[in-house]
Amino acid sequence: MGIWLAIGMLLWVVGFAIEVIADQQKTKFRKNPDNAEKFITTGLWAYSRHPNYFGEIVLWLGIGIIALPTLVGWQYMTLISPIFVIFLLVKISGVRLLEEGGQKRWGADPAYQQYIATTSTLILLPKKS
Repeated sequence: MGIWLAIGMLLWVVGFAIEVIADQQKTKFRKNPDNAEKFITTGLWAYSRHPNYFGEIVLWLGIGIIALPTLVGWQYMTLISPIFVIFLLVKISGVRLLEEGGQKRWGADPAYQQYIATTSTLILLPKKS
């Protein structure tokens, strides 16, 4: 179990850190009255339009990996939890709803369209050319 625990814990810590940092960056951004009608494009948000959700997904993958070597038989069904969280964040609520809301709010803004075109939706990646 040693390697699985180490990999899972590393993923959990990295995911948790990404989620917390992204949330703190957005909170700080929103507290500035000058940003009231703006969208965030700095910090982790320069590499992903939803870095907080990416962190949450990585965190849940870490939990699944930690549990994996101890599961037997029907216990494997517990892995539905991380899969369900990912599905919810990407397809039902989270990303999908925020993307729709962003288009309604800033869709006519060329800077927003540029941000959408060059920034990864979920995974932290360098800007696209």
